[in-house]
Amino acid sequence: MTYRLATSILTCALILGIAGCATPSASDAPPPQSAPADKGKPPITKFKAYTQRFAGETLLTRSHATGHVGDLFFTHWKDGGEAAFKLDEQGNFKIDWIGGDYNYVGGPGWESGDRNRVIGYRLDEDAGASYVTLYGWGYDKTMDPADPAHLVEYYIIQRWVRTPAQGGEQGITFVSNGVEYTTWRTVRREKPSINNTETFYQYWSKPSEQMPLGVDHKIIFADHVKAWEANGWKLPNLDNFDASDDPTYQVFAVEVFLVEKSGTASGRVWDAGR
Repeated sequence: MTYRLATSILTCALILGIAGCATPSASDAPPPQSAPADKGKPPITKFKAYTQRFAGETLLTRSHATGHVGDLFFTHWKDGGEAAFKLDEQGNFKIDWIGGDYNYVGGPGWESGDRNRVIGYRLDEDAGASYVTLYGWGYDKTMDPADPAHLVEYYIIQRWVRTPAQGGEQGITFVSNGVEYTTWRTVRREKPSINNTETFYQYWSKPSEQMPLGVDHKIIFADHVKAWEANGWKLPNLDNFDASDDPTYQVFAVEVFLVEKSGTASGRVWDAGR
């Protein structure tokens, strides 16, 4: 939903048996290491939060944090409430939340999107997350900013309790990796984004059935790009640092949006295309 970077504010949280309490002089995660620049790409120094690199299993309860655990990128963002995110270098994650009137999104993945990426995941627990989804952004600074297609927020839904893409335009139905999906497009007008406040499109793929827990799944991203573009819905650049607030990241995300009940989601994410 709204994922503009904000100044990190450390908070105390007691979330379903996970205690975390931090002050401006104390961290709720292992000490960060400096992040080396990726070969062939400019450094992420434009986005200071992304230079954080943690070693080993990391627990985050602060309001906002982004960076890497080992080589694995993550985002962790909330505009209120209480949610904690635990991640290790193998992609094992656990997200605990307290129900309430707020928005949380977090998960492991990559600091940039890739049209040909194949995402592997297993979800062991999902106690009522609004969406469990592959999530990310595309952005083209050379396009007319009045055209919502210059900035796209995308979702490949896997599980849900809120109906995705309400009021949206329906596109084609297709099959990817044995799963039937239907595509949708919605528009967000003057809403927070990776590039400040913008008007932009959201592209959605929703499966006909919820993906089961406890088994391995694959998301073949190229199939979804092809399906969106078959509707005439072009996806802008997925690999740039051009936006004002975030790069065009791609993560396997858990979103909690105005949920009444507390819950947990846990599992593992990996690059299945290697």
